[in-house]
Amino acid sequence: HFHDCFVQGCDGSVLLDGSASGPVDSEKTAPPNLSLRGFDVIEDLRRRVHKQCGTGSVSCSDITAIVARDAIVLTGGPDYSVPLGRRDGLTFATRNATLANLPSPFEGTDRLLNSLAARNFDATDAVALSGAHTLG
Repeated sequence: HFHDCFVQGCDGSVLLDGSASGPVDSEKTAPPNLSLRGFDVIEDLRRRVHKQCGTGSVSCSDITAIVARDAIVLTGGPDYSVPLGRRDGLTFATRNATLANLPSPFEGTDRLLNSLAARNFDATDAVALSGAHTLG
């Protein structure tokens, strides 16, 4: 969820299989996102929800937010409500936009904290995100 939200907002664009410049220039295939898994799970959930509730009834970005919350709950973290109503993005993020918006996993602590502080994240948030990556 973090990987999607940091690039173009929580719009599900990380789920898209390409960009205006072609599949190699997509948010999904940018180096920070190569370790992401579960795209097939999101697609399966979308298919099931749309079959039951109608096409377009729930966005993939909402499904991603709910799945992120449920993963937190299932691993002993806090339960919280997820406001719904996100709309899926219709535009692709490029590889360069992804690289510019997602902090590198190889950055030192100071650079990582500064990068996250620019988005109003503090050290506690950085620890939570790091832990989520370890768990994920």
